[in-house]
Amino acid sequence: MADIGGGVLLEATTIGSGTGNYDSFLRIQATSVEEGFNTDQNGNVLDNKASFTHSLQFGDLQPINVGGTDYIEFRLDLNESNNTTNGEISLTDLRIYISGADATLADYNAGFAGFTSIFDLATTQALIDANHGSGTDDYRVLIPVTAFTDAGVTADSYVTLYSSFSGSNGGFEEWRTTTLSGGAEDQPAIAIDKITIDGAASGDGLVVLVDEPISWQYTVTNTGNTALSNIVVTDDQGVIVSPELSGGFNVGDLNHDNKLDTDETWIFTATGTAVKGDYSNIGSVSGEGGGTTVNDSDGSSYFGADPKIDIDKVTVDGATSGDGLTILAGESISWKYTVTNLGNVALSGINVTDDQGVVVTADLVGGFNVGDTNQDGKLDLTEAWVYTGTGVAGIGDYSNIGTASGSFTDDAGHTATPQDTDPSSYFGADPHITLDKKTNGVDHGLNIFQGQPVTWTYDVKNDGNVALSNVVVTDDNGTPGIGDDFHPAAILSGGFNSGDANQNGLLDVGETWHYQATGTAQLGGYVNNATATTDAYTDTAGHSRTPSATDSSDYEGYSNKALTQGFWGSHTDAWDNIPGNEGNPTKSAVKSGVLSSLDVNPSVDDPATVGVDESKYLLLGDANHNGLVDDDHNLWISISLAKSIESSSTSGDARVIMLQQAIAAQLNIDNGVAQPFNLIDEAVMWLKGQGAWASLGVNLDSNNDGFIDTNGAGTALAGPAVKTSSIAWNKYVDVIDPASGIADWNGGQEANGEGLKNALMWFNQDQLVTSGPGGNVGWFNGTTIIDEHPNTLDQFWLTLHEVGGLTGIK
Repeated sequence: MADIGGGVLLEATTIGSGTGNYDSFLRIQATSVEEGFNTDQNGNVLDNKASFTHSLQFGDLQPINVGGTDYIEFRLDLNESNNTTNGEISLTDLRIYISGADATLADYNAGFAGFTSIFDLATTQALIDANHGSGTDDYRVLIPVTAFTDAGVTADSYVTLYSSFSGSNGGFEEWRTTTLSGGAEDQPAIAIDKITIDGAASGDGLVVLVDEPISWQYTVTNTGNTALSNIVVTDDQGVIVSPELSGGFNVGDLNHDNKLDTDETWIFTATGTAVKGDYSNIGSVSGEGGGTTVNDSDGSSYFGADPKIDIDKVTVDGATSGDGLTILAGESISWKYTVTNLGNVALSGINVTDDQGVVVTADLVGGFNVGDTNQDGKLDLTEAWVYTGTGVAGIGDYSNIGTASGSFTDDAGHTATPQDTDPSSYFGADPHITLDKKTNGVDHGLNIFQGQPVTWTYDVKNDGNVALSNVVVTDDNGTPGIGDDFHPAAILSGGFNSGDANQNGLLDVGETWHYQATGTAQLGGYVNNATATTDAYTDTAGHSRTPSATDSSDYEGYSNKALTQGFWGSHTDAWDNIPGNEGNPTKSAVKSGVLSSLDVNPSVDDPATVGVDESKYLLLGDANHNGLVDDDHNLWISISLAKSIESSSTSGDARVIMLQQAIAAQLNIDNGVAQPFNLIDEAVMWLKGQGAWASLGVNLDSNNDGFIDTNGAGTALAGPAVKTSSIAWNKYVDVIDPASGIADWNGGQEANGEGLKNALMWFNQDQLVTSGPGGNVGWFNGTTIIDEHPNTLDQFWLTLHEVGGLTGIK
């Protein structure tokens, strides 16, 4: 027992509240901090529970004697429903006054001015709810009677007790005192205290997750001075209220007499399921005693939390966003995830993910989501939070799903994690074409004779995934940048391109449209490049892409314009340098293009050479057919002798046989046919006994004057004939010049004189063919041209070698 000032004693007690004529006169209830005073003023004053609170007059109080001193006893029953056993609460203020009238709220607001103070607590007292629940007091405060009498108290004086507590958890605190017994009338009274329970949490104003099971507890006490019977508890929301029973009696009916005695607390419960939003229900109790029915009611409420989340995901391409967009493949795109709160409570722990592994990030301002307007880190009901993911548009159909989740925990610690998903999609447009161009059905490496017809085909295929319009094919005509391009013609069927299967005028996916152009093969290498385009394809965002494809094909145009020794022998007027001497066959040959001019011999008289008129000669070895001696491999032969040799029949003289083909080869060169490089020089070297052909017994220019040696009349070659059985005709020599870079074969003995004569003959017969200076040399086998090599020094020998089986060639 502690003295808390002025002889006032505070003592913990376990005395039942029903001992003696015990009157409850003040009940207060609130969470955390609560205060109140006893009064008859209607309604709840401060944290008073009105039905349990009334005024006291000193004449009704029964003193008790403790240790020889008379005291007025005030008992305190702590009822912290949320406390664990022995939970702590603090008495922060306790004041006792006497006055001539009942205290009111106005008196409280005026600081109880005009009231006489009996006691004022100086120091906060830490209390313990040792006797958990109602019905058993926890403390008593003893005020010496002399404190009242010294202050001039009378029997009619009103006694006011004001108290305040901190650390309350929603239960009620109740002050009681003993009143005088006997002679007093029965004063039946009843009180009900109703709370909402969710798991381990209870009280008024709880926040409860929707659809959770909840219950209500109705605590009924007798606040009068007489036992009550026929106790009935109901709920205004139709909730079925049932008593908590033990042995067939209410758990609080300690003496099992079915009467609510003044020292008893009866318990009733009801169950339900939490609904959405604000909910309130009122518990009512009635009982009978002293010939009357007494009633009381108390309400409790909760808020039904319905946490919900929504996500709206769209695909963004530039300034365009939505679902089902068409986007050019390869473009940078993004996804926007807008998260809103469709429930009725703020959500925390917001998380957004994407099922395709897209990295989703919050759009932040000041470290908070741009939609978190109050920057509290919670998705409030009016907010829209924004998240973004980025990527690159793929090809074809694409869909990804955004998922948003959040979290909410109610007062009982129950947690809900609402979630929502939303997909968006796009079509990745890939406008693309290919071009396949061929020359006479061949991509590259076609060998063809000049003057032959050429057909170019152009196949344009849509290998993308969207239809395209306005196909245009352009060919550079083999002269890029010159400006002579042309457009091949479409191959039509029924007025549509033959590849337009559905004849809709669009190059649909998988279709191949066909175009064609024709021409005539020219001499030499020819490459023409083609480009195919369509109209630009535009996606939903207005972004455009123009498909384009290029392809080339080529051919090597070989000459087949060489004329045989027999032709030149029968058309001597075409090279005799006598103007006007041409007969009709020669004129016809010129007209048909067989001959380049009426006289192909370019020789003219050189005034610098005295006594010689070169116009009466043919210059052998004139590789550039300019009629001038340009190097050591030239040899003049008189036209008259050349005519005689060219028109004669086969001779047994190897020199004449060689000259017949050499003259024809030179005339072909003069007629504009490109020779195999160095072939005519090789012939002159044999005739003059030069190079690899030296020391073989042949030299038709023994005096080195550049003219073929003849007899005195100039009608025949000088000297004896060279037989075809001689070494000059049969000995194999090294014809490959090291400067050519060609590796020797057959031990450096690659060809003989007869092989050289045959090479000249094969040239004259369009078998050893070229595609012109800077072109190729090859072998025409009657069907196609094979064994091609660049038409450079001695490459024709390599071609003849590769053909194999040719006379005079190893």
